[in-house]
Amino acid sequence: MRTTLQCVLIIGIVLVIIFVLPRNHLSFGQNSTVPSSPIPTETIKIVKPVTTQNVSSQEELIISGQSSDNNLKNCSVSVIVNDLRPYQNAVAKGSGGATDFSEWEFVLHNNYTHINIGQNKITSKLFCESASPRWYSVFVNGVTNSSNEDVFSPVQSGEQQQNIPTTNLSGTNEIDGIQSEEQQNIPTTNLSGTNEIDGNNNELQVSIVPLKNPVERGDTQDATITVTDSGSRPVANAEIVGKLIYPGENFEKDFSGITDSQGKFVYSWIIGEKGDVGALSIEVEVSSQGYPPSSATGSFEIVDNS
Repeated sequence: MRTTLQCVLIIGIVLVIIFVLPRNHLSFGQNSTVPSSPIPTETIKIVKPVTTQNVSSQEELIISGQSSDNNLKNCSVSVIVNDLRPYQNAVAKGSGGATDFSEWEFVLHNNYTHINIGQNKITSKLFCESASPRWYSVFVNGVTNSSNEDVFSPVQSGEQQQNIPTTNLSGTNEIDGIQSEEQQNIPTTNLSGTNEIDGNNNELQVSIVPLKNPVERGDTQDATITVTDSGSRPVANAEIVGKLIYPGENFEKDFSGITDSQGKFVYSWIIGEKGDVGALSIEVEVSSQGYPPSSATGSFEIVDNS
């Protein structure tokens, strides 16, 4: 009798071990798993001035923008002009008060630096304790008041570019052998760069014209580089060494080429789908036998494709 009872007890214990304990163990393992929370992403943008805009080199400049900050986050915004460190603190203008940088402003005074004649780079930086820093840059053209009437004025909306004098865009553009049916009105600064060496007036004139401005992430972009001499005659077989500097200051791409019989070289590439939005800078150096070397810089805006 005792033997039978002992066998029943042993069988019962084995069944408990087989069917009960693994389930409890599995349940415990599942409940102890804590899903990882997504890493927060912050954004910042300069609203005005906008890339390719003419601004006065003789007056103070008001730089304003927006960010993903609010008065509940611990964020700050700073600005740097022409890479002249240190960064300068911007002022919060959001509705949440002195800690709300959802709207911000920075006044460029001469005691820090000033806008130079020609191209200038303005970079804003958003730093939050909850995420990695974010940057946004624009490139503006510094002019004297007497040299150009289209100097900095309020922008009607953040999505609208001002109508600024452009280089000659009358030529058609071709992508993969298909001619564009519509000419694009692309605002640019005067991107011609000249160097004067030993009084030699026969110099290389360089211009950079992006096909699209702005361009969405994931799209194909073309940049047409044109090289002429001082008499506006095309320079064939000029060697071009260039660099793409993406917004966010975290990626650069080199390229090179040679101009055709019309003095042109077209560089095509695909904008990354996951990169930062903002101004992409194109820097080129050009050389040709019989001419002093020259250089030029251009830019266009990368926007979100959503």
